[in-house]
Amino acid sequence: MKKKVLAALLTGAMVLSMLAGCGTTDDGDVKTTTPEKKAGDGKVSVALSLANAADYYIGTMVGAAVQSAFEDAGATVQVLDGANDVTNQLNQIQNAITSGADIIYIFPAGDGPTYYDALQTAREAGVKTLMSNNYPGDGGADVYVGSDEFQMGVMMSAMVSEWADKNYPDAGAQEVGVLIVESTFNENAIKRCLGMRMIGEKFLREGDTASIKFVKEEGSPVTYLDENGKETAVEEPTGGLLLDKDGHAQLNPYYNEKIKLIEYSNRNSAGTDSTEAQNAIENAVTMGEKDLKAVMSYGDTGAAIDTKIRELCKDSRITTSVDKIAVFCSDLTDTNRDLILSSSDNTSVLRGVMASGDLIATLQEDAKAMVKGEELPEYTMEPISYMTANDDGSEIKTVYYTDCPQLPDTEDFFE
Repeated sequence: MKKKVLAALLTGAMVLSMLAGCGTTDDGDVKTTTPEKKAGDGKVSVALSLANAADYYIGTMVGAAVQSAFEDAGATVQVLDGANDVTNQLNQIQNAITSGADIIYIFPAGDGPTYYDALQTAREAGVKTLMSNNYPGDGGADVYVGSDEFQMGVMMSAMVSEWADKNYPDAGAQEVGVLIVESTFNENAIKRCLGMRMIGEKFLREGDTASIKFVKEEGSPVTYLDENGKETAVEEPTGGLLLDKDGHAQLNPYYNEKIKLIEYSNRNSAGTDSTEAQNAIENAVTMGEKDLKAVMSYGDTGAAIDTKIRELCKDSRITTSVDKIAVFCSDLTDTNRDLILSSSDNTSVLRGVMASGDLIATLQEDAKAMVKGEELPEYTMEPISYMTANDDGSEIKTVYYTDCPQLPDTEDFFE
């Protein structure tokens, strides 16, 4: 009898679900994402809105992978190239809504909240939205997958600092020159770059996304507790310091006094453009940084930088020996994995990457689930880590942010 009652209840639930059509149902932070099938052939129609389809990470690693997942689930996919233009991308999203897309995936060219209204328009039209890499705000997309970009940059600081201490144990203050190659095309990118810059900051400070620097202004006298617990005066501008509950400045656990950050003039896109990244190396050497020790890059430009560094070392334009120089970038691609493993015998100088869990795999799983109308969490944050080779180059080792010194919430740095 109980089985018959249960069967009846399930049947009723299925009928109600079918009647609900494309309605979105909240269940805590889990949502049902059942798309209407507007395409004439009965297939789910998907628009893939990419910030820049020509970018290797965005277009190939993420875009092609997500496209494949949608298609494997039986959907038809149209790829839209935003060409790094927010207005253009927003117009493309609106056109996709008007044209009858059932699902839109967005890798944004600009700050996430800029897309909030477009996402709301889509949802009001019954279009399901999947977004990644820049949070649009609560209630924006049906499904969001991302990571804490500031913490991602901090893991770059941790990785470079570990390498510098191992390879230059006796170096004095500012003796290990590290070129920082940045990309600052939106606020999330800026936060990652500021995380990378944490290696050069003695104290925790507010981040200024306009100047892409940490705030250092004149202020009232402030003290901090040194490594011996002695109260000591802060001997740098105190405006912008993050104070603890007792009013003390807080030492930055990712600071390394050995590091001298070397700037490159193009802070907008060099970290994501291989040619510009190589130009940054050339420019640094031409300007006199011949004893360059390391390069840390915002994006997946490590292979190009590795090639350039080895070329300059071979020509003696960089005086640092190949075994004492390093390149660090983002994302554990197959190419980067091979280069990192090869770095154990200095065949490569790409020594490690910062990474955000397996964001691409999560996006692929979510894409397939959305086509099938399965329930998904509205908000997924991938774990942050850095990855280097073990001593003999036989495998990749991973260090997670959760196993490193913990900082205040990212929001505290950007209030």
